[in-house]
Amino acid sequence: MKKSKLLAVCTAAVIGLGCMAGCSKDDSSSDSGEDKTVYYNAEDIDTGWTWGNAQIVGGGFIPGIVYNQTEENVLYARTDMCGAYRWNAETSRWDCITDCIGAEDWNLNGIESIATDPVEPSRVYMACGTYSSQGNGAIFVSEDYGSNWVKVDLPFGLGGNEVGRGAGERLVVDPNDNSIIYFGTRTQGLYRSTDYGMTWEPVESFPTKGNYNSDGYQLGLTWVAFDKTSSSKGEATKTIFVGAGLAGEDNVFRSDDGGETWTAVAGSNPNLEHSMYPQQGKISNGSLYVTYANGSFPNQVSMGCVYKIDIATNEVKDITPGKHPFCGLDVNGDMVVVSTVCHWSPEDNIYVSYDGGETWNGFWDWDTGEKNYEMDVSNAPWLYWHGELKLGWWTSAVAINPSDTNELLYGTGATIYGTKNLSAVKDGTVKIEVMAMGIEECAMFDIVSPSDPDGPEIYTILGDLYGFRHDDVTKPPQEHFGDFPATSLAVADDAAEFVVRATSSGDKPVIYSKDSGKTWTYVSTLPEGIGNDAGGQVVMSCDGSTILWQPGTAGTSAYRTGDFGDTWEMCEGLPINAKLLADGVNPDTFYATYDGTFYISTDAGKTFSVLTTFLISSFDWVANNDVEGEVWLGISGGGVWKLDVANKAVEKTAGNCTQADAIGLGKAADGQTQMAIYILGEANGEGWGVYQSIDGGATWKKLNDDTERWGNVNKCISGDPKVYGRVYISTNGRGIIMGNENK
Repeated sequence: MKKSKLLAVCTAAVIGLGCMAGCSKDDSSSDSGEDKTVYYNAEDIDTGWTWGNAQIVGGGFIPGIVYNQTEENVLYARTDMCGAYRWNAETSRWDCITDCIGAEDWNLNGIESIATDPVEPSRVYMACGTYSSQGNGAIFVSEDYGSNWVKVDLPFGLGGNEVGRGAGERLVVDPNDNSIIYFGTRTQGLYRSTDYGMTWEPVESFPTKGNYNSDGYQLGLTWVAFDKTSSSKGEATKTIFVGAGLAGEDNVFRSDDGGETWTAVAGSNPNLEHSMYPQQGKISNGSLYVTYANGSFPNQVSMGCVYKIDIATNEVKDITPGKHPFCGLDVNGDMVVVSTVCHWSPEDNIYVSYDGGETWNGFWDWDTGEKNYEMDVSNAPWLYWHGELKLGWWTSAVAINPSDTNELLYGTGATIYGTKNLSAVKDGTVKIEVMAMGIEECAMFDIVSPSDPDGPEIYTILGDLYGFRHDDVTKPPQEHFGDFPATSLAVADDAAEFVVRATSSGDKPVIYSKDSGKTWTYVSTLPEGIGNDAGGQVVMSCDGSTILWQPGTAGTSAYRTGDFGDTWEMCEGLPINAKLLADGVNPDTFYATYDGTFYISTDAGKTFSVLTTFLISSFDWVANNDVEGEVWLGISGGGVWKLDVANKAVEKTAGNCTQADAIGLGKAADGQTQMAIYILGEANGEGWGVYQSIDGGATWKKLNDDTERWGNVNKCISGDPKVYGRVYISTNGRGIIMGNENK
């Protein structure tokens, strides 16, 4: 199926309030003022379906992990474009706390920063906004650990997926007076709330907004740190530090009067000529620790250092464990943990000090290459990246468990790792395991569930991880496809061991497998004039004997091969850049469409002729793999239609379905002969969602409620032809959403 990003821009122009309730099944709501409006419905509706994820475990960048410092087992993880998660100690998994954000507000799924309240641990705050160019951001406020939210609009954009997204935390609660929260923004300087995040004002006295930018994005103010000992409980903390992306000047700022006045800490920029920028800053035992890098990563830094600043004297001391770019930082007493960042080869490192930075031990030795760690990735076996296992890259989040300093979590570009024997870094072996269970943040492109009972449950293609064969959707895959990202995937529906992908890079743009994706082979030849970066769309006959390929290069025709690419011939009778589909039952029948005209081939794609015309040229479509010659169409502005090949007719279904952005088919319900139809769209006037029809589109049932919206949902849905009631949904960041009928 074709995928396209659902764009919806948040356009709030002033600071205001909106209530967002129901990110979990809890109908309680925060009450913070008469002017607020209901932003999301808090109703708990029993739809008869349970929603979760087909398992991958991780898959994306974790730039921030934050422990609450006063209540055990309260911790949060933020992602750059895929929402936020709360640790569930009962299940030892992460629970997503942002699934109530829908596609119209997709830009709010990038979490720029997250703050947990050390005084009232049930309070948590998020700074939300993926791209500053896509509308204004917001502060989300919760009084119940993120179960329900109040949304406070900001008059400027945030950049949760922009450069420097591992900096922070930018959003921090005053540990003495928790009604006060500071937010270091990218473009508008320092902001402050004095009413638990419900209203915000700029701190006019703060001297800079920062002047460093990269790729057109501002780094801005990178972190805020409070010296709790400077005030008494219930009073605003007097001594506050803020890091700034400021070149050519000292770039750590200090206030000793609760933010009324500010001065730069002398010597806080390690290199005024070739500036380094404070990435993270934290206070412990009378010292401020700061990590630095010479830019805003990812992939744009090469140098850095770690500084220790004595709060009483402002003395700055270089305690750097090796000359690398640094980002991740956490402290507990005299214990300090820092991480390097952007070391792809060989890998990032984590350094631990138990004496305030006087001496350090690393997870591995940069000079000798000796490793002081062992890794267990059984919770996500695919992390053996091309047969190589790395400690991490983009390692910007490190978090010491304040209840047990032998436990450490750290976030990488692909997952969360953790250890429970951190002290072994001094003279033993640190045991590291995957700790991302429950986090699913892959960007999915396509999902195919073959009807062959001997095949995998699903195949997928996705962004950075290329694709997977999922033998059991309740467990993470063993390995990914491991070569190049795919633009299209097709499976022989009745012989699921045959799979083909189109790629936009590599030795050849078409690659196939005859063993369910265990091994792959590039086609040996290409059609004349077609290059190695052609990408495009592939389809495969239901028995795996024929592949049709429409290269992605503009102005090209579709081609067919009956010998897995040893030879190719042009499909006669088709316009260029046509969209292809294989019949679900007859291996010799293929369909194509272009500009509102349907074409059919009954000779395995050699020749095509016009079948019928249709007034609408843009739609999603899927072939029934139970009935030959039956194709279902999903139309964004027109609901569900059926292409009846035998009668050369296109007919609209009788049910009250007005929108079908994506369409898929699954196993028929008991007592029904018609495969179940699933759509992403709208029916019965019930709003956008996931709908099912078991009677050929005559009636529709909504399967999700407003707590189950999953952010940026792609236009791709697939029913399972083997399990009634199971449906898979593609998302741009929340992995594979899977629904199952309650039994």
